[in-house]
Amino acid sequence: MTIPKTPGSFVARIWLEGERGTEQVWRGRIQHVQGEEETYFETLMEMREFIEQISGVPMLTGEEAGGTG
Repeated sequence: MTIPKTPGSFVARIWLEGERGTEQVWRGRIQHVQGEEETYFETLMEMREFIEQISGVPMLTGEEAGGTG
């Protein structure tokens, strides 16, 4: 069993930037609730890496978790 480096919760805010009819981009911000760490991200991989870095626990992909995806 893996013991987290920093247990806790995360809050993520995700929004769409750009005007309709132009190239739109998803962006986000994630914050570790119990700490002061936060970061902005443009991909879910960046968000995942932040969570793994703070928690010390690797996140499983769909295939690793036994899913279909």
